[in-house]
Amino acid sequence: MNIADRAFIYRAGKLLIFLVLSFLSLFLILLVCCSSLISGLFMIIVSVILLVVFLPIRLSDRSFTITRVILGIAAVLMMFLFSDLPIREIHHRFNTLDDKVTASGPKALNFWDKMTVYNTNMIIGTYGHILGVPEYGKQSLRLILKTRKPRKWESDFALKSPKVVGVINNWIVLLKRQRRDKSFIKLPPRRISWQSARNDRRVALALNPAKMEAKATPIGDRWQLDIKATTRMKFRQNAKRIILTAGNTNLVLPEKPFWALQQLGWLKPYTVIWEWFVFSDDERLNK
Repeated sequence: MNIADRAFIYRAGKLLIFLVLSFLSLFLILLVCCSSLISGLFMIIVSVILLVVFLPIRLSDRSFTITRVILGIAAVLMMFLFSDLPIREIHHRFNTLDDKVTASGPKALNFWDKMTVYNTNMIIGTYGHILGVPEYGKQSLRLILKTRKPRKWESDFALKSPKVVGVINNWIVLLKRQRRDKSFIKLPPRRISWQSARNDRRVALALNPAKMEAKATPIGDRWQLDIKATTRMKFRQNAKRIILTAGNTNLVLPEKPFWALQQLGWLKPYTVIWEWFVFSDDERLNK
């Protein structure tokens, strides 16, 4: 490898590091802004420290690099020792907003209150995969756009829910009594809902409540069930949602502030349809 090749690799590596650090810095700047909206002092402090760590400046300065490492270790220790503080700060902010709407209605929210709720919905929508609720995140993100038509997606994520699997197994019991000389059989619709989503958060957030419909087609010795779950993506005035579970700590947000933004036209409810198919002998139905 000649000197020119080494120089090219060095410049390319330096550019890659610069781009990665720039992306992380942008993310942290946004995090500082969001933390300011929810009055999250702890997250502001941690985000600013990490911003100094990842800023793409003075990359060749050895003393500044040592400072970065020390600050990075300090930020990690702070998050480890006080991991519940961000959740407590968010709880406090949203409980305050909930009380404000309860006392004086949706119009009691000022501009920054609305931005807090709106941006929280955007964060849930954008980082749904990280939060463990990708389907609910996708649904939340679409609340910013108005539509009269149902939004349809295909996914069998609902099979992770014992409640949904129970409905399907009941349908399969009915199918055992049916003749197989028909092209398909339309199964009776079922309505499902969750009183508590604590142990079924991913599916419950996306489908609570939902109407399940299915048609069954005989294929050999088994049935293919084409299933549709229809729900209304909207916030309810007196409900709560478990957005994040970390160990024994749950981030539970009251829906009333989000409901208030619906009433004010900032968030726009719509109908959601999830479609998937499953065979009657699928192993996931026996768990």
